Amino acid sequence: MNHGVVCPFYGKSDDLCDVGCGYISPHDVNMIIKYCSTHHPECMKYRELEERYPVLLAAASREALAATACEPAVRPPPRRPEVKPFRIKWPLPFLLHWVSAFNQQTFNQQKEATTMANQNAQVSTSPLSLHDTTANPAPLGLLGFGMTTVLLNLHNAGFFGLDAMILGMGIFYGGLGQILVGIMEWKKNNTFGATAFTSYGLFWLSLVALIVLPKTGFGAAPSASAMTAYLAMWGLFSAVLFIGTFRLNKALVFVFGSLTILFALLVAAEATGNPMIKAIAGYEGIACGLSAIYTGLAQVMNEVYGRTVAPLGNLSKAS
Repeated sequence: MNHGVVCPFYGKSDDLCDVGCGYISPHDVNMIIKYCSTHHPECMKYRELEERYPVLLAAASREALAATACEPAVRPPPRRPEVKPFRIKWPLPFLLHWVSAFNQQTFNQQKEATTMANQNAQVSTSPLSLHDTTANPAPLGLLGFGMTTVLLNLHNAGFFGLDAMILGMGIFYGGLGQILVGIMEWKKNNTFGATAFTSYGLFWLSLVALIVLPKTGFGAAPSASAMTAYLAMWGLFSAVLFIGTFRLNKALVFVFGSLTILFALLVAAEATGNPMIKAIAGYEGIACGLSAIYTGLAQVMNEVYGRTVAPLGNLSKAS
């Protein structure tokens, strides 16, 4: 090929133009005939490289001019390169080339699928952590329990009779209110709170039922021994929860400790029929309810002010 008509990028490097580098495919032969040897300015690849490598193109032009100056003034016309016919030899490497490309593509697809599977496996096995942004429902449950307990034990202490005011508080605030709080505590993954609030909410509903159902004719009034067993079971339940409060704070220790004592006094009053014991239980129950009210309001005020306004006496949890 003559310097004056051959593309300056022909056969230089695969990074520039792969035509003329190594194995010459039928496509390369066609490109050499159409562009490389005579009309390379018309080649799209030449135009692209001309914009990207103007310095290299200028150097090639200077080399071509220098070579032209050393040649005779009259040069024979450029000759087209002889192209040997590809009869038997070219199909085999051509086929091998495409087989290799197909294998490489298959390998890449398998590698990509394996990578995606590994990523999915990592995602499926990695633990998820959720940031809880819901409010603390415990103050509502403590207030529902405490206020209803104070009102009922004012009756037990002899300040007023058992009327619809106590029954209404027992159904709605002490009963349904604590059940809703128990459901919210379950949502917050608090087993102690969910068990305590839901159970005491159902306690108030069942206590109201024991008072109201006999008056409506849906059952006989419970005997003294039956009420003793009823209150004893709730006392045992409260005693177990009282043990659990030693992992929480001193305020809850007092609430559940005084509640356990309250049930013990009520059991004694029902078993003996002594009104004095019931009156003592009433005063002790007022103290228990007030401690629950304090614990609930203390949590509210501490959260509102962002600091400890009303201390709860936090206990260090054992590891």
